[in-house]
Amino acid sequence: MARIIRTIIIALLAAIMLFPLLYAFSASFFPPEDFTASEARFLPSHISFRGYALALGHRYFGRYMLNSFITALMSATLRTAVSVLAAFAFTHLSFRGKRIILTALLATLFIPPDAMLYENYTAIARMGLLDSYAGIVLPSIFSASAMLLTMGSYAAADRDIYDAARMDGTGDLGYIARMLVPLAAPVSITVFIQAFISSFNSYLWPLLVTVRPRMRTIQIGIAMLGFAEEGEYGAQFAAIIIMTAPFLLLLLAARRLIMKAISGGIS
Repeated sequence: MARIIRTIIIALLAAIMLFPLLYAFSASFFPPEDFTASEARFLPSHISFRGYALALGHRYFGRYMLNSFITALMSATLRTAVSVLAAFAFTHLSFRGKRIILTALLATLFIPPDAMLYENYTAIARMGLLDSYAGIVLPSIFSASAMLLTMGSYAAADRDIYDAARMDGTGDLGYIARMLVPLAAPVSITVFIQAFISSFNSYLWPLLVTVRPRMRTIQIGIAMLGFAEEGEYGAQFAAIIIMTAPFLLLLLAARRLIMKAISGGIS
């Protein structure tokens, strides 16, 4: 009985969480008259692909999606790489000022991201990186929480294995690639996914550092497409569904990788 009740509760919570996405998916197929009907509806009166045609046909929509995908992929890749290297340094190496540096890096967890907007913008402007992919990506490549999570997984590695690898002539990068990354593959994948989604969903920072319409990301661009102002709500919902699709594909792919890492490791 307890198991049945728990299953029902989980199903209800899942339905509540998925309802906005399911409604957006259904509304993306609404014909225009369904949005002005006197009675609210969940399912379209008939399937219409007008919204998808308008969204995909907009001259900047593809560019917005491409910008978001490129910057999210760059940010996730660089953050994962930085987290892996930093975690290795703090868990396997000994150097002067190690504790002070680690404390300073972890202290950034208590700094609100918005408090760094001005300094980040000034630094990016001085480097001449405004209105560029690098300008969007650079402030997000380090995350103290991602580094701390990776350090927790690397702490389980036996130091004797590292010493033996060094004696066999294996360099630090070789040891990281062959031992630590497979050992902590689920953590690295989690860090990558988190960074990808965070960057893809970022709104304020790309808005500050980009000027040209062709450099905007989809989170900014979806409001600039003008579908809602023109009454094309189906196109607005279609754009949202298309924007959400990469996340679903990423989670499906990551699920297989995590299961493979847990069962046998990633070579």
